[in-house]
Amino acid sequence: MITETLALVGRDLRRWYRTPGQIILVFTTPLIWLLLFGQAFNIGKLAQGGPQTDLRLVFGGATDYFSFMAIGQTAFIMLFASLFSGVSLIQDRRLGFLSMLQVAPIPRASIPVSRMMSTVFKSMLQATVVLVVAALFAFIPGLSGLRFSHQFGIIEAGGLVLFLVLLGSSMAALFVALGLVVRNEEVLFGLINLLNFPLMFTSSALIPIALMPNWLQTIAKYNPITFVVDGMRQLVFHTSVGSVYPVGVDLIGVGIFSALMIGLGAILSRKALLRT
Repeated sequence: MITETLALVGRDLRRWYRTPGQIILVFTTPLIWLLLFGQAFNIGKLAQGGPQTDLRLVFGGATDYFSFMAIGQTAFIMLFASLFSGVSLIQDRRLGFLSMLQVAPIPRASIPVSRMMSTVFKSMLQATVVLVVAALFAFIPGLSGLRFSHQFGIIEAGGLVLFLVLLGSSMAALFVALGLVVRNEEVLFGLINLLNFPLMFTSSALIPIALMPNWLQTIAKYNPITFVVDGMRQLVFHTSVGSVYPVGVDLIGVGIFSALMIGLGAILSRKALLRT
């Protein structure tokens, strides 16, 4: 199964990087979001209650809104890319390639697994671009930039990768399965729009929980994206000041969510691939 899965991953990645427009979007989309949300929106002013206010309590350990938002932006990139992971499967079905795979002498599980792996790889590349560009902004006069803690090292970097991979895998597993189940692009796009912005804006990815109304704070604290960005901020800024949960709790929370989504995706994918 490993050989077949890697072959399908390679095929999907080749189709991706041979489309120049998609490669350009990988680098320009994060830049636009960082400029619009991070530099143009001065949400930090809303949190300044006085000269003694510790902004780290509001921004999850960050000293400014841009650093807070840049970490949340990586989660947004993972979510957005994963939600669209099933669209190409509908296109493959229309071209007849999916039918060829279903009758080919390969494990059928390699079809959804390969699409999950390629989706996570592409979204991780975009998330890396976000972090690098956000950090480079700190060296440009007049712009805010992401400032890593001096204690940030290989272990913390590995933790960031783990959080993002768990989030990307969970959403990719679900929407790859939906791409196999749903036979109409319009229906899948409707599901994407139904989940995309509610998941993002009921989390602490872009808006601090402290600035939310009480009812929304309750929802945000149980949003899987909150677990991801809360843990990542503690790793990047090396402090638990302003955090929602300890890092261990964040990891357990997103791990449980990922296991549930991957399990659900496996069930749906199996039923869809067995269907004639």
